[in-house]
Amino acid sequence: MKNFSIKIKLIIIFILIKIIPLLIITYISYEGILKLDKYLNTNVKYLFNQSKEIIIRTADASINDSIKNLDKKSQLTMERISYEIANNLADFLYQRDEDITFLSKLDLNQKILENFYESKNRNIITHGKYKYDEKSSLWISNEKIQSTKREEFEILDDNKRNFNFTDPQNLKLKKIPIYKEVVYFDLKGNEIYKVSSINKKLLNISIKTNTYINSEEYFNKIKTLEKDNIYVSNVIGEYVPSKIIGSFTKEKAKKSNINFEPQKSAYAGTENPLGKKFEAIIRYIKPIYKDNKKIGYISLALDHEHVMQFTDTSNPTSSNIKQNISDASKGNYAFMWDNEGRNISHPRDYFIVGYDSSTGKPQMPWLSAKTNKEFEASNQNINEFLNNYKTFDNQSLKEKPNIKQLKEKGYVGLDCRYLNFAPQCQGWMQVTQNGGYGSFLIYWSNVWKLTTAATIPYYTGQYANSKRGFGFITIGANVEEFHAAANKTKVDVNKILEEQSNKMKMIINDNELQIEKVIMSLLNELTIVTILMLLIIIVIALWLSSYISKKIEKLLIGTTQFANNDLDYRIKITSQDEIGKLEKSFNTMAIKIQTLLEKEKKLNESLEQKVETEIKKQREQEQILIQQSRFASMGEMIGNIAHQWRQPLNALGLVIQNIQVSYKMGDLDEKFLDNSVKKANLLTSSMSNTIDDFRSFFKTNKIIEQFDLHDSIEDSLELIESTYNYHEIKLVKNYLDKHIIINGYKNEFSQALLNLLNNAKDALSNIDLENKEVVISLYIENNNAIIDISDNAGGIPALVIDKIFDPYFTTKEEGKGTGIGLYMSKVIIENNMNAKLIAKNENKGALFKIIIPIQDNAENKN
Repeated sequence: MKNFSIKIKLIIIFILIKIIPLLIITYISYEGILKLDKYLNTNVKYLFNQSKEIIIRTADASINDSIKNLDKKSQLTMERISYEIANNLADFLYQRDEDITFLSKLDLNQKILENFYESKNRNIITHGKYKYDEKSSLWISNEKIQSTKREEFEILDDNKRNFNFTDPQNLKLKKIPIYKEVVYFDLKGNEIYKVSSINKKLLNISIKTNTYINSEEYFNKIKTLEKDNIYVSNVIGEYVPSKIIGSFTKEKAKKSNINFEPQKSAYAGTENPLGKKFEAIIRYIKPIYKDNKKIGYISLALDHEHVMQFTDTSNPTSSNIKQNISDASKGNYAFMWDNEGRNISHPRDYFIVGYDSSTGKPQMPWLSAKTNKEFEASNQNINEFLNNYKTFDNQSLKEKPNIKQLKEKGYVGLDCRYLNFAPQCQGWMQVTQNGGYGSFLIYWSNVWKLTTAATIPYYTGQYANSKRGFGFITIGANVEEFHAAANKTKVDVNKILEEQSNKMKMIINDNELQIEKVIMSLLNELTIVTILMLLIIIVIALWLSSYISKKIEKLLIGTTQFANNDLDYRIKITSQDEIGKLEKSFNTMAIKIQTLLEKEKKLNESLEQKVETEIKKQREQEQILIQQSRFASMGEMIGNIAHQWRQPLNALGLVIQNIQVSYKMGDLDEKFLDNSVKKANLLTSSMSNTIDDFRSFFKTNKIIEQFDLHDSIEDSLELIESTYNYHEIKLVKNYLDKHIIINGYKNEFSQALLNLLNNAKDALSNIDLENKEVVISLYIENNNAIIDISDNAGGIPALVIDKIFDPYFTTKEEGKGTGIGLYMSKVIIENNMNAKLIAKNENKGALFKIIIPIQDNAENKN
């Protein structure tokens, strides 16, 4: 490169200067177009995704709100249905009280009982025959339930919105006796008159084996009945087992190693419509009196089928509130429990607790695996074990049912007291604790279920002492079904959104193609323009380099002549451009150099004299600077003294004002005047000491003395006390260690304390606060004497807390502070006392902490 001529170099430089920027601009333009393409595509996709997200969130929020409202509405509806079923059942049971009371007042004979029995009939809902379908493994019925046919009518315009109706269904009804048995027996238990579908023979019911399924023990209990008393038993029925839970299918029967004989297992609605139904009675007994003397008893055995009809025929989540058969597989059904928590009605009859007719004792209920393990280890029969076992023992979904009990014997009767793997049991008991009703959600069988509980308000006989009355009705319903409409809306919204998304994607793809076409067109145009510009620049570079090189050659000739001491040589000026100016400058330079050379000769002659003169001037200037430095130091000291005097003078002024106010108020007495004069003397003495302290501060021969920190603090507080009182600031002293001796400059230390106390006072006096407070604490920590001065003025702003110890820095208004006080306090404490002063915000204000190392001597041991 160094061997190239200047012409070649100029051409290369010009090309570099012009072409490279052009190429860079072209590249930047190219990259900009690509980035614009990327930005447009990204932005469009982002806006699309944002819009999509907003729509989804809005839809989800609306649907979730709808779901919450539907859930709440459904919850209240389910609670009301439970309440209505429970109260309807209670009314039915109270009618049985009326029946037996009516009979107890008659002169009974066989004919009266027969007439009564025949007159007490009631319809129950039944269903048609079912057949097992091999293909679907379901039980199918050919029976079709139709609603009552209605006449056509025209809906009025005012009524058209959400017009809805449900016609009653033509369900199959069957009339059956309300009672299985009506009996009159004497005081010894001998049956005298009897109408019965259980056993028509006259028996002595004082013998347990003569009672219903060998399980009734009422004879000894009724002996204490008085004239108006009625005995009402528990539900008494033989337990019906099943080794299959859910739909009774051939596959499940084979898996359970049993024959497919559904009629031998318990009835379970549509899951086993051929099963054996649970049959039971509720025994009503009332004493018969004649001439105020008890002569016998009237007994009614209520057919429990009528009680089960209240729940088995209820369809809580359907538009038709009645059904002819329940389908427990859907999870929406009603069931019933007695006041102790034993199941007495369920769509699956194997869940109803019952008795063992061979022993006359309650059959073993379904236990948790843990409880069954304890039972097997007890070596007791089940009833002895359960009589002493804790009820509702830590019920939790974590507990597991005893599957062995199901597989071997099919004993799965539900007794909430021992059903420890079903925590809803305890929930129902808690809901009905005071005889009311309510509901809650529980995650059961892998779905969220709403479950209700409503007390059956029947309080006769043994149920009079139970707030739950006869027991309680419960309804279980799948929560998902409550908001099926909202979920369908969500599916529809998602479908619409997907369709719109596909359309938007097509539009985006079309836009990308159009943008790519535009970009390619721009790139082609940019390439052509760049090539043309390159050619133009090269031509201009050649011409310009030739022009400049000729001018430079003339300058080279001139410099060569000048170098050969031809100082009279001048270049001919041929233009007024930069080169012409350079030629002119060369000529001017030549003239000036020639002149300077002449002056140089003269200057050398007088150089020594000028040097001596300049040295003398420099020394005089140094003396002036030294004197100015002394004045500056003196002025700084005077300024510091003036600053330190300002606060004592303010305090002195307040003392004088207090004297004047007291005089005007008539409170000025000798004692007050003496105290004020004493404080004024202390302040003036402090002002005098300030001068001495500052004089000492600037001297190196200050004397260190021992002094008591407690006394020094008290002296400073005494000076500031009147000022604090004037500003209504409470001064709190917290001296944990009083006798602390340190070495240092006592007066300077007191002045530093006074600065910090005045600083706290100024901070509190500028705010509107009811309980202004400054706390000063003294204690020893880690062989250091600690003095804390804290206030509740709100603290030091975070932006300035690191600057408060800088000289002349102040946060006060102009004219109200110089910024020297905290600076001097830090200098006194840290430089002269070998201590540490720090500031920070704590609680409701600022905290200034002085940390002074102390000698571990006897004087400082309390």
